[in-house]
Amino acid sequence: MDYSSYIDMLYRRQNYNAQDIQKNLVSREYYENIVLGVAKVLKENPDASLNELRNILIKDGQIEEKIRTFCIINKKAPGMVLSVRTNNYYHDFSAGNKQEVAYQDGKAIPSVEAMNNDDIFDLASVTKLFTGIATLKLVELGLINLNDQATKFVPQFTNLKGTTIYDLLTYKPIKTDVRIDSAKSQAEAEKILFSASEKEVGFGQGRYNDLGAMILKYVVESVTTMPYYDFLKKYILDPLGMSDTLVTFDDKQKSRVVSTNGDIRISKDGNITERTYIDRGVSSDDKARILGQPYGNLTGHAGLFSTAQDMEKLTQGFIASSFISCALRDEMARNHTGYLYTKPTGTRWATQFLGMLCYAKNPVSDLTEVVHSLSGNSFAAQGWSGTYYTVDPLNGIGVFIGSNRTHNRVSINGQRDNVTIGPMGEKYIILPNGRKVIDSSRFVCDMNYIVSPAVELALKLKIMEDIVNARDLDPEEEHSKVM
Repeated sequence: MDYSSYIDMLYRRQNYNAQDIQKNLVSREYYENIVLGVAKVLKENPDASLNELRNILIKDGQIEEKIRTFCIINKKAPGMVLSVRTNNYYHDFSAGNKQEVAYQDGKAIPSVEAMNNDDIFDLASVTKLFTGIATLKLVELGLINLNDQATKFVPQFTNLKGTTIYDLLTYKPIKTDVRIDSAKSQAEAEKILFSASEKEVGFGQGRYNDLGAMILKYVVESVTTMPYYDFLKKYILDPLGMSDTLVTFDDKQKSRVVSTNGDIRISKDGNITERTYIDRGVSSDDKARILGQPYGNLTGHAGLFSTAQDMEKLTQGFIASSFISCALRDEMARNHTGYLYTKPTGTRWATQFLGMLCYAKNPVSDLTEVVHSLSGNSFAAQGWSGTYYTVDPLNGIGVFIGSNRTHNRVSINGQRDNVTIGPMGEKYIILPNGRKVIDSSRFVCDMNYIVSPAVELALKLKIMEDIVNARDLDPEEEHSKVM
């Protein structure tokens, strides 16, 4: 292998499908260090098989130790399953518990169940990714166009005349005058949703919202005359073998579902809401529940459940472009919303960089959901429940994280004066009833401790595959070119 050319290829790939402000975010030196580090492992273990070499990289990456620190020592979430995928390899890790407590008469009692690698996670907003895929599949089938108005297919959205399929895919700001989750029935919730209208957002404000994806579910159903989940099964889930990606569950499947019950939220005005009624297999999203998820009615923004194994089957499908064209896949990953600006303090900052119902690479490293070292056609999705997914089709890698950050945890939207730091770095508060609860408010930010090394491990595993597959019969000749 010509290592210099290979390093140049990785360096160039970060700019594929990228806008100028997204280019050259990672130095060539970074890719050089990664490639030469992998080559060094190969040189030091000349007789090792590819699987043995992979195990060395996995051990060196210390992902399992990081997950254990994150969940068991710092208690950021009760438990976690993390998987990495390359074109030809899959590996997963797990730690912690899928349940810590159960509720009896509204009170938390210890009820510990260990996390398993095949457990089923509430995807929450990662469901939007599937809605994006489903909508673009309709485009690919020639059934809709991106510039079609949504009301062409769902005229009941009377206040959205002029709003296009493209607008909904790219998080056009939309509002309802009344909160959907305030409804007392599915019919009332739909009536509120059908009253949705566009809204204005100020300069520098984010566009991310649930409503575009919720509306697109009705577009899919109107165009195909199929329930949304049935369409997903026919065109995406079944072809990829994603048999554990579900909306409802039988008793055996339900026993594998990770608990999200006991989600405690403290609002800016100090009000405490503790939700102790989220049964396994029931979405943690209030809007998804009231719109019928427990009865099989999948909404476009949340309500889908899946496993690490199934999500990496999705990665394989994206890499192979087996269910959607490369052109539409790349359009999905392209930045459609983000821009850089300068704060009054003089700091260079950015709005959300959003693709089509997913995250695109944000040039500000502290704000990006897509790791900068990935190629320019990479994208990511994440859910409130503690799920995260990213795929890099060009480099042929993906990472999925499933966790239950809402279970037996508190999130604070406001003053944090009452947060105490424990001896192992865990953060907690004492509720008015005297109960001590771990704070997971900064879970999304803190998760970069896991995401970045996991992505780097996936990249190293792919590089090792490429080197081993390309090496000459005399590996020492190749090593001399590197060392």
